[in-house]
Amino acid sequence: MITLRAMTQNDIEHGYAITQQLKWPHRREDWQQALALGEGVVAEENGEFVGSAFGWRWGEQAATIGLVVVNPQFQGRGTGKQLMLALLEKFPDYNIRLHATEMGKGLYQKLGFEVTGHIQQHQTRELAAVPNVTIPAGLTLRNAQAADADLLIELDHQAHGMWRPALINSLITDYQTVLLQDAKQRVHGFASLRRFGHGWAIGPVIALNVDIAQTLISALMQGLRGEFVRIDTDGALPLAAWLETLGLAQVDAPTTMIRGTPWSPQEGEMQAFGLMTQAMA
Repeated sequence: MITLRAMTQNDIEHGYAITQQLKWPHRREDWQQALALGEGVVAEENGEFVGSAFGWRWGEQAATIGLVVVNPQFQGRGTGKQLMLALLEKFPDYNIRLHATEMGKGLYQKLGFEVTGHIQQHQTRELAAVPNVTIPAGLTLRNAQAADADLLIELDHQAHGMWRPALINSLITDYQTVLLQDAKQRVHGFASLRRFGHGWAIGPVIALNVDIAQTLISALMQGLRGEFVRIDTDGALPLAAWLETLGLAQVDAPTTMIRGTPWSPQEGEMQAFGLMTQAMA
């Protein structure tokens, strides 16, 4: 008999152990961040932790679901479906996004999710060459500051319809976040660098165009020669080919699925060239 309950900090070690079994890259710190920004559901059988899943509430209309994990010894018993149903009850009438493995796609389709695209996961175990930073004419590169938070929250929303103030504030205060602005103080894009998984992850990358995105990524790569670097990008946007030239090979391509209405950025507004994570999007 499977029972479900809310996740607590005491569950992180159990969830981390499962992702280690599954060869996922997540560290304990990545689990802690996921719970700090979202809410989790735990599945137990006779008091034993057998699986969990997370949901993130990004405003009153948008949410993401991810980190759906089940102990391999308990797979095939419908545990993943029970976890998903418990999370979906928390987000009635929300537009919900997730990124599915091939194994999970069938379940999500049965739960009302539709395929809208795919994400390309690019990474390198050792960044061989750091790209030059070429700043477009008329723009200035600088580190984001606390006073920029409200604007970056709005620009982040333009790109994918999610309101993520807690995340954006954390990216500014706890990690390295850079932005490009013009002489009138208008921001043309921003991006963040943080520890994640096997090394460093760059994302989100929110920009008006691919040139801005490349400049932001190049700036954050300075000092990362020889390091593990990962970027997850939307397969519909023209960033992947450039990442390949830097030695960041595509290693996975999970399917983007939406339950509800997909977000479409307005012409001339921000686009999400890089994800925070596949789970949080």
